Amino acid sequence: MGLTVDYTRAVNATAHTVRSPTQEAWRRFRKDRGAVFFAVLFGVFALMAVVAQVVELVDGPPFGYELTLKEQGLPFEEGAVPPSSQHWLAWAGTTSQGKSVLLRAFHGTKVAFVVGLCGAGLSAVIGTTLGLLAGFFGRWVDEVVVYVYSTIASIPYLLLMLALAFIVRQGPIAEMYRGLFFSDYLSLGLFNIVLVVGATSWVTLCRLVRAEVLKVRNLDYIAAATALGVPRLRILWRHVLPNVTHLVLINFSLTFVTAIKSEVILTFLGVGVDREPSWGQMIAAAKSELMQGVWWPLLVSGLLLFGLTLSVNLVADALRDALDPRLRV
Repeated sequence: MGLTVDYTRAVNATAHTVRSPTQEAWRRFRKDRGAVFFAVLFGVFALMAVVAQVVELVDGPPFGYELTLKEQGLPFEEGAVPPSSQHWLAWAGTTSQGKSVLLRAFHGTKVAFVVGLCGAGLSAVIGTTLGLLAGFFGRWVDEVVVYVYSTIASIPYLLLMLALAFIVRQGPIAEMYRGLFFSDYLSLGLFNIVLVVGATSWVTLCRLVRAEVLKVRNLDYIAAATALGVPRLRILWRHVLPNVTHLVLINFSLTFVTAIKSEVILTFLGVGVDREPSWGQMIAAAKSELMQGVWWPLLVSGLLLFGLTLSVNLVADALRDALDPRLRV
């Protein structure tokens, strides 16, 4: 009797320690102190973006980043002012026009998140869809998808981005976009970058998803579902897609960083964001300001860009390790 009771307790204790894949991944992620720290840092950047958007919606135009500190009734000169503790708007100094660097950095964070989330999301949708179709159906579908992404991959990435940016910015797509209802909330420059990033950065994900699906479609449970007459699209959605979700998540985080860098590059070259401040605009404006000894706008924008990209990269690495079942300990 005593042995039976002890065995039952041991079985119950073991059952309580069984975790779902999500719980196991979260447990392993929390063990990485550095990843948790940078995840919190990423949360701080996200909070900055939300605050900037809320302030825009509440205050309305003219926005604070468009006004100089003197126009806002503060006792500051018109020109550039180095970082000062006199007022929180001057903590990061002002630009050569007398505008708050801190406010522009906050709104630049919002632009970075819009570009990163929308651009990476569009890229994930395109890459995942084409990779699933190519790997699962094969034949002519696979040949067409492979031909398309091989052609895109053969073109230098920067040149492809610039070409698409010029086409979208000055072609019929721009005229069509200006007639849409949300064009007042998402400027043409932002839409341009999101579209360019989404249309050019899906190739890597498509290759990964296609290769994984080619392995998964030959497994026994897929053959069993096919033999039972389950529709192929249902198999693709319910049984194949969950096996590539970890690839999509990891690639999304990496494309998020790529989108932010692309915004900085395109804006620096004059074909990016044009209607609101961004880190790319701040870095582009710093070219002339540095000659005047105004170094703080470049420092602030550079530090924010470095901090966000570093946090996303390190969190993505930790997520990859946490989601990989081969690394479970």
